[in-house]
Amino acid sequence: MAVASIKKVEFYVHNSVVEDVLSILQKTGTCEIVSRQDVDEVDSHSTARLQRIDSLLSETRFLLRFFEPFYEDSVPPMARALGERPDFSVEELASLAEKTDLLQLAEHIRTLERRLIEIRSEITQIDSTKAILSHITELPYSLELVSRGTRFVGGFVGMLPVEQIAGWKQAIEKNLGDAGEFFIASYEEKEKEAWVALFCRRDKEQEALDLCSKYGFSRIEIPDTLTESVGEELLRLETRRESLLKEEEKIETQASSEATKWMPTTRALSDYWNILKSKYEVLSNSEFTDKTVIIKSWIPEVAVPKVEEQLKQYRAVMEIAVSDPSPEDEPPTLLVNKGWVLPFETLTKLYGLPKYGELDPSPLLAPFFFVFFGMCLGDGGYGLIMLGFFLFFMKKFKRMPEGVKNFITLFILSGISTIFVGAFTGSWFGDLIDVFGVFKFIRPIKNIPVVLDPMNDPMTVLFISLGLGTIQIFFGLFVAFYDSLRKKDYMGAFADQGGWILFLLGLLLIGGTVSGKLPASLSMPSKATAAAGALVLVLTQGRAKSGVVQKAISGVMSLYNVTSYLGDVLSYSRLLALGLASAAIGSIINMLASLAMGIPFIGWVLALILIFGGHLFSVAVNVLGAFVHSLRLQYVEFFSKFYSGGGKSFAPLTYNTSFVTISETKEA
Repeated sequence: MAVASIKKVEFYVHNSVVEDVLSILQKTGTCEIVSRQDVDEVDSHSTARLQRIDSLLSETRFLLRFFEPFYEDSVPPMARALGERPDFSVEELASLAEKTDLLQLAEHIRTLERRLIEIRSEITQIDSTKAILSHITELPYSLELVSRGTRFVGGFVGMLPVEQIAGWKQAIEKNLGDAGEFFIASYEEKEKEAWVALFCRRDKEQEALDLCSKYGFSRIEIPDTLTESVGEELLRLETRRESLLKEEEKIETQASSEATKWMPTTRALSDYWNILKSKYEVLSNSEFTDKTVIIKSWIPEVAVPKVEEQLKQYRAVMEIAVSDPSPEDEPPTLLVNKGWVLPFETLTKLYGLPKYGELDPSPLLAPFFFVFFGMCLGDGGYGLIMLGFFLFFMKKFKRMPEGVKNFITLFILSGISTIFVGAFTGSWFGDLIDVFGVFKFIRPIKNIPVVLDPMNDPMTVLFISLGLGTIQIFFGLFVAFYDSLRKKDYMGAFADQGGWILFLLGLLLIGGTVSGKLPASLSMPSKATAAAGALVLVLTQGRAKSGVVQKAISGVMSLYNVTSYLGDVLSYSRLLALGLASAAIGSIINMLASLAMGIPFIGWVLALILIFGGHLFSVAVNVLGAFVHSLRLQYVEFFSKFYSGGGKSFAPLTYNTSFVTISETKEA
């Protein structure tokens, strides 16, 4: 059911045409290559080409990284991700690669980058040095005495805890006497450390340092390039800094110019090398002999004739072997659905693709999700906002990828469903039309399709919600029944799904007759149906156990699982809860707006702000809730009856690009 039939296709290709064959396979985009298991032995020729391409891709990545902050892209990132990219043919990309000396460009850009790094590093160093010198501007000596010293005198600069200064001064005077001299920079009372300098004879340096360390002295190294007074050095550093900033600005201007010139080319070449890399990776992972390459692949059955037609010109130097997958094979899964199902494929892919040969749940969940989303959001005005927003999005980005387009279409359909539910329940932005007299003229039109008011008759909505849940659960059981029959698992079909269908159907009918909803004449048939189902379950559910007693106990205990079905049905009450929440929030917003209208002069302004802001917030929150809870009902309550997922997505060899669109199908 909508899972494409896959064929195992092996190509035995002569070395002389293998690249051409791979180009055609890549162009068709219908062939998933199967990599060989023994990767120790590789084709040295293709490996050499892969190494060259990896080198070129490394250069493009470097260029893209460097250009990125300097390039003003006319296309926003989101628009680019949604398909707004320049068109190229593979032939044009090859021509662009041939006439572009990428290595020379990268070397030139590296020169700019190296100089920028040097400049920024030096500016950082200057800022750090200026920060140090700003604390000792009162130093009466030249910095050379600290940075280099003289033949007989050396010096240190550093920081000392304020509470240690008095003791430090006494210790210096006592131990060094005339052989040492200190300087203490002025400091505020609230500061915990003060900047100090100590000068002493060379023969006393170690003794002075040992002494300072006892008082928590932290030495700060002064670069030996600083030799003048602090004021002169600060002026020199500032002059140098300004010079570096000008040079940095000049290089950045040059980089911006280079980015504007080369960024589009670099992006296109990045995609081109990635296309070639994909092709050569296939070659390096294929089996080969001296003259032949063996390419194994999965191809959808419907695409096999097309591939054979495309390759017919090479039939003299190649062979194609087509076969069905063996039981040991694990073919990939490719979903093939009609147009109306495609948006709902997105939901299946979010959960996990079916395994090859399993059922595709997309068309099965589609009508339920469509209805459930509308019931969860339940407001025609919110549906109109959704419809307008996503239609605008679809129109603005016409070239968006197929998967994104399907996802947007899903929300458009959900908006339509919400409009229908809103029309039948009379909810348009809550009770906006009923609250404000300005909308009095459209109330009769609004009331025409109304069949139910959830705020005044919630029990009916609850009954409808639980009824829909019961239908979906039974539908899931029948799907499982059909799937078991399809796989020739007759015991599973009649004992498991069949037993539960009879038992649950019987209980449902009994409930209907007891409550008076069904004729009393159905009482006995209902009990007989439930009893038959229970008997089937008791006799079969313990069949995997050993021994009669264990089989009987397991069979009887299996009836307890009826509570899980009851819980599943009750879970559908969220359709009522979320629908009521949307209506209640909308009504509260309208009530606040109507109260604000009573405020003199600015009342109408506040009311408009509350209506527009409040309902937009309500739309955002409730759309998210409606999507999540509608999806949960499919994944938890519905899928659990028949679906497990776990399939591997079909991934054909094709043109996977990030920056350009391959608009023509010329060979690489």
